[in-house]
Parts: sequence; structure tokens; C-alpha cells
Amino acid sequence: MLPNQLTVMKSKDLVVYILFAVSAIVVLPFAAWALLAPYGSVFILCVTMLYYFAFLAVLVMLPIMLVRLCWKESRSRALLWLLVMVVYVPCFLLGVNLEHRVRTARWEAFSQRTQPLIAAINDYERQHGVPPESLTALVPDYLPAVPDTGMRACSEFQYFTGKDARQQYAGNPWALQVLPPVFGVGFDVVLYFPRQNYPKQGFGGWLEPVGVWAYVHE
Repeated sequence: MLPNQLTVMKSKDLVVYILFAVSAIVVLPFAAWALLAPYGSVFILCVTMLYYFAFLAVLVMLPIMLVRLCWKESRSRALLWLLVMVVYVPCFLLGVNLEHRVRTARWEAFSQRTQPLIAAINDYERQHGVPPESLTALVPDYLPAVPDTGMRACSEFQYFTGKDARQQYAGNPWALQVLPPVFGVGFDVVLYFPRQNYPKQGFGGWLEPVGVWAYVHE
């Protein structure tokens, strides 16, 4: 009975691993959507990184499993692991692609939501000749309240104006910035320049347009 029981357990394990591999297609884009939702949380990043760590584990285990094919005693188990890897790699890569598309769509939706704030700053600048010193100066004449980003995981706008803005942000009289949620020690940032003169490289990374904003990938 023991060999049969072990065979059953291996089959169950294989099903679990295959289901985990296929789930990357759904979980990764859903996590990207949920992370940038009004009720999102940075803890969602832990779910995402589980799949990335699994992919790194595949890269480490692949040559080991190929070597184990040379020994009869370990060949059957190595074949099972290779089957899981063969399923996981394309599912993970497809999931990453869908995750990127969802993240881009969410940031483009964010760009649309910021239009009233941008318009209020521009109106203030036209009427006073200079940008507001802070976003609170827009209340109540230009906005009923200082808006948030609509994303709980990165809810606040950072606003820069004056000499610092011109020196740090390509000569723009003012700039907006949001710090997106990233895993670990990353320093991605999302920027808005009223002159729309975003460089292709800069601010510690490369810039990807998202609506009228630019996402800086470190």
C-alpha cells in the first residue's frame, strides 16, 4: 500500500503545482488591478512576488532537474518537476504581460482623474501669474478640497513649484509626483510636467507615458 499511497500523494502534489502555475495568468493581472484600486493595499504585492520568486526558483531548479534525468532513481521525480516548469514558465510570462497591461490601464485611468486638479493649477497660474505655493491654496476657489489619487496604496500627491521644480523637473514651473507601491527597495515614481517635456531616460530610470503622466521605472 505504501508505494501506491506515495504515488497518490505525488499525483495530488502535481495537480496543486499545475494549478498554481496556471493561476499566474489570472492572479497577476488581478493583483495589479486590486493594488491600484481605491481599497487596494501594499500587502497585495506579497501575493505578486510569490509568483516572481517561484519563477526565480524555476530558473535555479531547471538545470538541476535536467542533471537528475541522468539517474534512474531520480528520473521520474525530475520529469514531474520539469512538467510543472514547462507549464509554469509560459503561464507566468503571459501573466506578467497581462499584469503590465492592467497596470498601464489603471495609471491611464488615474491620469484622467487628475484632469480637474491639473486644470485648477493652470487656472490659478493664469490668474495670479505664478503657480500656487501648495495644493491647499486651490481650496476653495478652484477646488472644493485637495483630491487624493483614488488609490489607497498611494493616495497622496506630492507637489513641487518654484526654483526646486525648475531645477529638478526639466525647467517646469511646477510638477506633480506620486510614489507608486513597489516591492522591496524600488524607487519608481509617476510624474506630471505641465510642459509635457518628459525625457526618455532620467530620474533614476526610463520613462513610460501613461496618459499625460510618465511612469519612471527604476
